[in-house]
Amino acid sequence: MKYLLLLFVFPGMGLPMQEKGVTVFHEQLPDKSIRIFAKNLTEVPQSVKIEGTIKGMESSESLPMVLLVAPGETKYAFLLTPEKGTSYSYNYKYTYIQGDVTAVHNDDYVYQLPFRRGESYLVGQGYNERPTHMDQYAVDFNMDEGTTICAIRDGVVMQAVDNNSKGCPKEECTQYNNFILVRHEDGSIADYSHLKKRGALVTIGQEVKAGQPIGLSGSTGWASGPHLHLEVYVMRFTGQQSVKVEYHLNKGTIGIPRSMESYTQEL
Repeated sequence: MKYLLLLFVFPGMGLPMQEKGVTVFHEQLPDKSIRIFAKNLTEVPQSVKIEGTIKGMESSESLPMVLLVAPGETKYAFLLTPEKGTSYSYNYKYTYIQGDVTAVHNDDYVYQLPFRRGESYLVGQGYNERPTHMDQYAVDFNMDEGTTICAIRDGVVMQAVDNNSKGCPKEECTQYNNFILVRHEDGSIADYSHLKKRGALVTIGQEVKAGQPIGLSGSTGWASGPHLHLEVYVMRFTGQQSVKVEYHLNKGTIGIPRSMESYTQEL
C-alpha cells in the first residue's frame, strides 16, 4: 500500500491551516515569543517533520524536528523566542506521513500464519521474487475468494478499505485494492491486501489479537487471481521499508515461507 507524503509551507504571520490530515500552527504569547503546535485531524498516528528558517530568534528545539502525533491530538512542538534589541522573522514548513517513522521492528518477534488453525495454503510468491515482490519481503498465499484472514500479531487497525470490486493483472488496477493495515506495538505495520468487496471484518481503531479473523480474501487491485498479499513494514519519510520477518511454520519450525510450498496453521 503506497503513502502520500504531504508538504506545506507557512510564512511567519500565516493563519493555522484547516486540513483533513495534519495542521501545524502557531500562537503568539504576550512577550512576542511564538509557540508551534501540530494537530492530527485523522484517526491514525501521523509522523510530522517540521523545518524552519529563523532570524533574530532562538528555538527551544533543534530544527528540523520530528513529532509523532496521536489521532485527534494537538501536540506542542517548540518555542521561538525573539532576541532582544534586534528585528526578527521566521517561517516554517512541514511534511507528514501516516505511521511512526521512528519505529524499530522487534526482530525477535515470530509471526503467526494469516489463516485459521488447521488450514493449509500454498505460497504463490515469496520474498524478493518476480514478478511483483522485487525488493519486498512480502508473501502471497493462494486462497479462494472469501477465505477468512486472521491477524498475524496483536495490534490496532489503522486502515480498512473494502469498497472496491475491480481487479486485474496490471499495475493500473492498484488503485482498486482493498486492504487492512494493522499497527503493532513496536510501530511496524502489517498490510493484508486484495480483500474481496466488503471483506473487512474490523474497523479503524479496533484492537485485534493474533489469530483473530479480520478479513476475507479476494482479488481486488493489482492481482491476477484470488490470493492474500501479506507484508510487514515500517514507515519512513522516504516511504515504506519492508521488514524481513519470520513465521511459525509446519511442525513447530520457525522460518520464512517459501514459494510453491504449503503451510499449515498449527497455533
